[in-house]
Amino acid sequence: MVLSIDYDEIAEEIFRAQNEVRKNPKSYIPKLQNSLKYYKDNILYRENEIPIQTSEGASAVQEAINFLENQNPVQELIYSKDIGLSCKDIIDDIGPKGLTTHEGTEIKNLYNRLEQYCEWDGAIAENMDFGFRLPENIIMNMIIDDGDENRYQRQNLFYPHFKYVGIAAGPHKDFGYCTVIEYAYNIREIGTDYLNVDEFINNFRKLYNKGENKNKNEINNPFQEGDLDAPDNTISLKVEKEEKDIEGQTFKITKKIFSLDDESQHIVEFREKAGKE
Repeated sequence: MVLSIDYDEIAEEIFRAQNEVRKNPKSYIPKLQNSLKYYKDNILYRENEIPIQTSEGASAVQEAINFLENQNPVQELIYSKDIGLSCKDIIDDIGPKGLTTHEGTEIKNLYNRLEQYCEWDGAIAENMDFGFRLPENIIMNMIIDDGDENRYQRQNLFYPHFKYVGIAAGPHKDFGYCTVIEYAYNIREIGTDYLNVDEFINNFRKLYNKGENKNKNEINNPFQEGDLDAPDNTISLKVEKEEKDIEGQTFKITKKIFSLDDESQHIVEFREKAGKE
């Protein structure tokens, strides 16, 4: 008899686990320490999970433990059903095909998928996990972020200015399970505008362009020479501009799409009323 899997319940448990580690990063240190015993060379043999070939092995786990020891708590995330639907779309697309890419075959980009369900402001990002089913293991895997020297998924998990999150879990042809987590700075109903566009733009630029821990003169990537929105692992930048009518008013929208070396994207969007000096 094949037992059915409640993927919605798994997504809910991942949501709770993620908020747990955001508000208390050190709570996952014992879990990571315990996981060290499941490594044999670079293969991870966690209980009730399929064996996973890692790139860095136990050394990445120890590095993650060191990170958590110094990580400050950040605000809990608010769950968004709209973002969750966007996550489910990409799982339904790539899962049956056995793909492991952030770019879908039907709707390619994260922002296009998300904009089917809601408007968003500021920044969005996406994490993926393949193979793990247990929520605690999925969160640990994203904290470890094996094989990515920039730990981009870890950065998303602890980014203090994301406010909203959506999660979906589902079957995957080759790895058995797939989890997608998407984050947003701000979301709104389709066709609505941010209540105070000027205030939003000013606040977001202050907290993101300058950053709380980033020196304005610190350049780690050529793309950052003229734009500190660029993450350290940016490999290309595409800028899209358009005008959009929202409730009888025309807005100029500038969208910066940073492609990253892990095949994901980081997207920053600004809006202002058309005709404004």
